[in-house]
Amino acid sequence: MEARLKDFVETLTPGQLLALFMKGDGVMTDLAASARLRPEQIGMLVRLMEESNPSWSPDVAYQLIANQECTPGQLERLIGWCDDPGTWLIACEKHPGGEHALVRSADPYTALRYAHHIDPDSMAGFAGGIDPTTWNARQAAARLRRRHDFTGEADMILKAKGL
Repeated sequence: MEARLKDFVETLTPGQLLALFMKGDGVMTDLAASARLRPEQIGMLVRLMEESNPSWSPDVAYQLIANQECTPGQLERLIGWCDDPGTWLIACEKHPGGEHALVRSADPYTALRYAHHIDPDSMAGFAGGIDPTTWNARQAAARLRRRHDFTGEADMILKAKGL
């Protein structure tokens, strides 16, 4: 069967392959899970996801994190699509800098949701990043304050903003 499939794939045009990758149900996810991708291929795929954010990005990000040999930089870029604690843990185990490095590269929502510990500098940075004029500023401040590792410095920053 493999030989026949290989013969068939060789007949596909670039346009047909593009349609398969973009519209095929689960094709990109299966590719990320099963193919042995080279680092430069992973990089190209991550750039594609960052530029166009296709609907399959979270599934592909999980498969890349779990099944591929991603560089630390690729893990830091992929963590933005993290949508469950298991993906976060796998990325923390694979990244040489561990959770600390991922907290610094993740968006505040992802880091606050999944990180077991946030260092004081990052916590202060998250507090400083809250815009008090936005509709959800109080909710964001409350989310920070509920964390076990919330710091006095972050509290002073929020209080200075009237939050």
